[in-house]
Amino acid sequence: MVSEFARKLYEKLGMGHVYAKNPNSRERLRAVMAWYPNKKFYKRQSNKSGKTIISVYPPESTCPIYSHDEWYKDDWMSPGIEIDPQKSVFEQFADLQKIAPVVTLLSTQQQNAEYCHDVEGLKNSYIVFDAITGEDIYYSVRMYNCKSCVDCYFAMESELLYECVYMFNCYNTRYSYNCKQATDSYFLFDCRNTQNSFMCSGLRNQQYCIYNQQYTKEQYEEFISKIDFSDFETMEEFKKYFRDTIVGSKNLEEEWLENCEDVSSSKYLKNSKDCERLFESFDLRDCFNGFQNAKGKDIIDSYMCNDRIEMCYQCIATGIDSQNVYNCAFTWHSSNMRYCYLTINCQDCFGCIGLRGKKYHIFNKEYSKEEYDIKVAELIEKMRISGEFGRFFPMNLSPFKYEDTIAYDLFDADMAVRWGTVTDFCDLNYSKQELEFYEKHGIPKPVEPFEVRYRKRMELMGTKF
Repeated sequence: MVSEFARKLYEKLGMGHVYAKNPNSRERLRAVMAWYPNKKFYKRQSNKSGKTIISVYPPESTCPIYSHDEWYKDDWMSPGIEIDPQKSVFEQFADLQKIAPVVTLLSTQQQNAEYCHDVEGLKNSYIVFDAITGEDIYYSVRMYNCKSCVDCYFAMESELLYECVYMFNCYNTRYSYNCKQATDSYFLFDCRNTQNSFMCSGLRNQQYCIYNQQYTKEQYEEFISKIDFSDFETMEEFKKYFRDTIVGSKNLEEEWLENCEDVSSSKYLKNSKDCERLFESFDLRDCFNGFQNAKGKDIIDSYMCNDRIEMCYQCIATGIDSQNVYNCAFTWHSSNMRYCYLTINCQDCFGCIGLRGKKYHIFNKEYSKEEYDIKVAELIEKMRISGEFGRFFPMNLSPFKYEDTIAYDLFDADMAVRWGTVTDFCDLNYSKQELEFYEKHGIPKPVEPFEVRYRKRMELMGTKF
């Protein structure tokens, strides 16, 4: 059943016809998420230099891949194609995919953070997805303004976290979930302004608690001193107790809304107003059917669109000061964009791939403003007639393996089953910095690959579509 709120928002963005024809919000979001790789890296050759590089694009992907340094240099120009009136827009986009180079891992303003994807402003970091401004971050996803964090999922303004999920303004905390202002603690769930506590839930403004019981400072320190936090089996036993008993099923039952007004059918939503079907998001206004969006308004059917983003329809990993973007993926610092992929600092582009600092381009070819407006209007009318207009790119055009994407994780297979079948990824060849972190803080080295650890953290959130 179409909600009145959703109908009005679609009409506001000029997409009322789309929702009328396809009211399946779940499937629209799945189609978008099929374009976001979130776990797998591959060795392959650069199509520019031939050197071996690490990439989120599998070797069988047909699009040309450049290394980070090669792609950001100004010694090459992305090729384009002429508009072909005999082909559909999606067919022409597929033709462009075969010749337009893309960057092996998307990041900007990074220092010593080459093995990170969809990030900006990271320093000394490794295996990180979806992050803005951070330092010494390892094996983590969705990290904003964090430092010295390892194996974390969704943390903001935090430092020195290990194996934590959904944490805000926290410091020196391990194995914890859904906390705010937690400090020097272990195994906390749903705690606020809590210090020096162990295996607790629901604490508010408390200190020196063990299993939710109050102790003196001396008693707490004596208890902690007897735990060998460096022993792998001991920590595994504590983690199982934490998940099964402390967290239990409460996270599945709660909506976890904070400072929200006129919000419905949502979960893990903060500081938002007039929203419906929003998950793991914050600072939003007038949004519908989204996952992991933030700091924006008028956003529909989108995933991971963040940071000063407005008038955003059916996009993925798009934002950082972007406006009026429709059916785009990995489009940053841009405006008035339609059906574009991997475009940065661009304006008024249609059907483009891998452009930086361009304006009035169609399928990567430049036009005058007058020509651009006329030809885009003609293409949109053609898409209206064919039924393409308003649809996201077909899944078969995604350059990523479907099982490598977040769509697979959230929509297709039971996570518990997949954990036992992971064989491909990565490496348990620990980096020097990672080993130093474990040794310094007395943490046992993980024995499961990143993909498995990441999925377990996602499962703890309990987000369902």
